[in-house]
Amino acid sequence: MSSNITLSAGVRQNLLSLQNTADLMATTQNRLATGKKVNSALDNPSNFFTSQSLGDRAGDLNSLLDSIGQAVKTIEAANNGITSLTKLVQSAKSIAQQARSATASAATYDALNVTGTLPSEIIGSTIAGGANDLSAKPVNLSFTNLSETVSTTSGSVAFANDAAVAAAFPGTNANDGTIQINVTTGGTSTTFNVALANPAIATRAGLLAAFNSATDGSGNTLASFGVTATFDGTDHLTLTSNSADTDFQISAGGSGSTAATLTALGLSAGSFNSTSLLDRVIANGGAAGTSNLILSVSGQSDKTVTFGNSGGQVSTIAELQSWLNSNRGAATASIAGTTFSMSLGAGTGNALGFNASDVGVAKALGLDAAAANYNFGTGARGGMGSALSKSFNSDLTLGELDTSLASGTNISITVDANDGTGPQTQTVGLAGTDNLNAVVAKLKANASLGANLDITNVAGKLQIVAKTADVDFSIAAGSTTTALNLTAGAYNSTSLMDRIIAGGGAEGDVMTVSANGGFAQTITFGKGMGQVSTRAEFTQALGNLSGVTTSVTGSAFQVGVASGSSQTTLTIGGSTNTLITLGTSAQTKTGTKHDGTPNSTRESLQKDFNDVLSQIDGLSKDASYNGINLLNGDNLKITFNERGTSTLTITGVTYNASNLGLNKQNGNAFQDNTLVDQVIDSINNALTTLRTQASKFGSNLSTVQVRQDFTKQMVNTLQTGADNLVLADTNEEGANMLALQTRQQLSTTALSLANQANQAVLRLFG
Repeated sequence: MSSNITLSAGVRQNLLSLQNTADLMATTQNRLATGKKVNSALDNPSNFFTSQSLGDRAGDLNSLLDSIGQAVKTIEAANNGITSLTKLVQSAKSIAQQARSATASAATYDALNVTGTLPSEIIGSTIAGGANDLSAKPVNLSFTNLSETVSTTSGSVAFANDAAVAAAFPGTNANDGTIQINVTTGGTSTTFNVALANPAIATRAGLLAAFNSATDGSGNTLASFGVTATFDGTDHLTLTSNSADTDFQISAGGSGSTAATLTALGLSAGSFNSTSLLDRVIANGGAAGTSNLILSVSGQSDKTVTFGNSGGQVSTIAELQSWLNSNRGAATASIAGTTFSMSLGAGTGNALGFNASDVGVAKALGLDAAAANYNFGTGARGGMGSALSKSFNSDLTLGELDTSLASGTNISITVDANDGTGPQTQTVGLAGTDNLNAVVAKLKANASLGANLDITNVAGKLQIVAKTADVDFSIAAGSTTTALNLTAGAYNSTSLMDRIIAGGGAEGDVMTVSANGGFAQTITFGKGMGQVSTRAEFTQALGNLSGVTTSVTGSAFQVGVASGSSQTTLTIGGSTNTLITLGTSAQTKTGTKHDGTPNSTRESLQKDFNDVLSQIDGLSKDASYNGINLLNGDNLKITFNERGTSTLTITGVTYNASNLGLNKQNGNAFQDNTLVDQVIDSINNALTTLRTQASKFGSNLSTVQVRQDFTKQMVNTLQTGADNLVLADTNEEGANMLALQTRQQLSTTALSLANQANQAVLRLFG
């Protein structure tokens, strides 16, 4: 509503000035009262809202400082927990170390074995077969000796019955008389007078008895001394020498015999001589009493027989037969008719030998024959010849097997030792007189054959065998090979190395053996120096291994370690295919422990150790702060800005004893140093884990503290910035207030002066 009062210009001007001053003073007073120069958006919209935004952010960050501070305490609690856990783990280590120092119980560990089966090897070999080889043969000798003859004579008168005898000798005629017979037996002679007269000789029996019982006056009868009277098949009286060494002579009538008696019997006077073996010897140049024969039979000393009529001497074949039966030893001997035979069974070294003193003996026995039947193959061994001495051996010679070899021969054998030198052919010279032992000796004397082949006489058969499974050999065809009854051709061996290659292995493959934690010992397969290619070499290589026991029985082999007081282990390694061929595999075996009497100190320390682990479990659960336990699996997330875009998540851990790798020990664990050592190793690992995690928590704490300081500084910066936008300068505002007060006073004075002018006019009317 407008005023109807009209003010003068001066008054109005002063009034307006005073009003403006009052307004400014009010504004200044408000700034001094609030401390801000911008108290609303009307004062300075830009500064007001900017300051408000900065202040809000400062407030938000300031509220985050509380949660950051709590996070710091949570981390500190976890760090304190780790420190305490470390002390407990160190205490557990001390206990374990005390147990390790205490006397351990006398534990034992099992022996260990690894077995395998060696593949079969083929050793190249051959042996003579069949009849035509040099195996010992029976010595079957047969010689044609000169025959003996026995003297005999028969009368011309037949005496068919007793009547004929009675008629010839009635006892009343001249027929009664004497027959005188001179008998020589074994060089001794005597005379028998046979008296013929009735009635003693009236019968056939009486006639024979008169002859056979006639005596020489010395107690000898005609029949016992060497001549026997019989009737022949035509009933004629016959006188016969009892042996080839007996001769007899019938005296003529008037010379000791009665002529009529001789006529009645039909006998003729004369000499009737036998031909004995001794006679044959003498007839062919020998002499009674000096000619002899030495008989050699394997298995006994030489025996000598002398041909003659003295005591112990031999004069007839029958006597020689009797002597042979007493002195032949292991041989058999017989003389049947004109066949003189001796035999000796087959056997290495068996022999029959004859040594005659003169050709008369050789002739008489047929030992000078050009051939002797020895019942083998073809050909002949011959007699003694002019040497008058020969041994007939059970072991044959090459010349006896094949007469074409008699003057010498050779045999060729090729050897390949598979040592890189290739096949080597060896030709060995042999003599026709070589028996099997001589052949063996000459073949073995060859350096190459002797080094690579076992050459032996096996029951009289030549056998050739490769010494190792690396050796191959072949025998060339030829008459010597045939004579020895060997089969020409190749005889190849198959070695262990050959089997390995066939199984997919290769030269240079290895088998390793390690015992009780020792270094690995290596067996290398191949044909080089120090390498293994045969079962024999493999056996030797096993024997050279140290720290293990080894054996090879047949095809089975074994590698083992003995039981002991410390942990036993056995490790087999190597090339897979080779190990498969050897019937084994790569493997490690560990001996089972058998505890002795437990040590009480160790038992107590084991209980203490387990108690410490229980404390570790309890402490890890108690390390929580404000409901968060970084040592029991909880995670901690910390927000660093008002938008939640800057955070740090600290991952918790579960540090009970088990998760630290520490387990309570049961049974007699602490009695075993090895197990205690393992526990100590676990403790060391646990300490490393705790120290590592403590470092992580320390790093996390440092990071959080840095962010805490940063946030504090940021809040201060934001607050200062916000205040800088709205706070008033009190000095300036105070000066303004003083100036405004002065100005107000001046305005009041000016207004008063203006009013005084108006009052002066008024006074004009008063």
